[in-house]
Amino acid sequence: MAPLWSAVRRRLERYGAENRGRVRTPVLDAAGRLTVKSLLGRPSAPALIDLAELEASLVRLGVGTDLPGALAALGFGISEAGALRRAARARGSAARQAARDGAAAWPEPWAEAWVDGVIRAGLLRDLDAGGAVETVGDVRRVLDEIERRSREGSGPIARVDLAAQVLGDAHRLDSGRRLEAAVSRALALRTEQRDPDRAAWAWTSAGVDLDLTSGPVLTWRLPAVGGLAPVVDAATTAGIPVHLSRMALRTHPIRIRDGAEVLVVENPRIVEAAAQQRVERAVVSAGGSPSGAVQLLVHQLLDAGAVVLYHGDFDSAGLTLCARMAARGVRPWRMTAADYLDALGSAAREGVRLPTEPRRPPRTPWDPQLSEELDRRRLVVHEERLLPALLKS
Repeated sequence: MAPLWSAVRRRLERYGAENRGRVRTPVLDAAGRLTVKSLLGRPSAPALIDLAELEASLVRLGVGTDLPGALAALGFGISEAGALRRAARARGSAARQAARDGAAAWPEPWAEAWVDGVIRAGLLRDLDAGGAVETVGDVRRVLDEIERRSREGSGPIARVDLAAQVLGDAHRLDSGRRLEAAVSRALALRTEQRDPDRAAWAWTSAGVDLDLTSGPVLTWRLPAVGGLAPVVDAATTAGIPVHLSRMALRTHPIRIRDGAEVLVVENPRIVEAAAQQRVERAVVSAGGSPSGAVQLLVHQLLDAGAVVLYHGDFDSAGLTLCARMAARGVRPWRMTAADYLDALGSAAREGVRLPTEPRRPPRTPWDPQLSEELDRRRLVVHEERLLPALLKS
């Protein structure tokens, strides 16, 4: 009878211990077929066995008080794993529906898109309906407070302070926490910010500072006047680059001689080399994806009338970053198709094997041919290879 008990167990594990229905009679030996006929009171073993009928027969014989109990008595007890999976699925479904119901009451037109994104990102995982309702409610409270502060012109607030005031826990909005990710998605939709590399700007644009001292901008020989000039001049005299935080730049916005030229580069090694060589050129590192301090400094330089130039790697990421800078009024410098081809020629003459670019490059509006050439050749030139030329006055 083992094949039959196994088939019945699989059925109950899959559909639930309370489920009955029917199972197909497995292949049994003569003794098995005889037992089935005796149990069911049939002249022959049926092709399909009604589990309710089988249960009644077993209980009548005193083998357990129900079908699961009978299977356990026969050595084929039902595993709880299936029931736990079904319960988890039901709990997850309830959580998702509760989140959708909660967000449906929001006035924002992007509310449905937000909750869809939260679900896809797994931010409701392991929550029940109550937990989902709490999460949606907490996000709503944070958004309402941000809106209130915006209406009243209250000015920026630190994210830890916002969390402490609204949620009672200063760390509920820390990076990596479930609620931080959920609010970040809402703020990104609110500000129509779809670039995941710049998600922090959704907070900043909402008047929330992640913090004012981390992610400083690395600079060399900024021609600053007043404010931070003593700090910058002292570092230049000492022959070292200086990091400027957002706190420093907000407290003492950079003022600069009108028309002064500042080169923004992608990699900090360029700034390091500029300091080592004590070059006359002012150089700033964007550090890859620009931090808030980098963005703030570039904005202040442009407002002060500086000529801000940009150079980065000749790869897809570098061209993307260059395009972002160009959109903010920074001039791409030595970032043309001719510059790229010159760099390739130099590498070829030196016998240097360049890395390859697997991704299709973005458009380069300042020189459309640059994107075409990189796409055609798919060879990467990091700006460190061009260091001597970049630091010439």
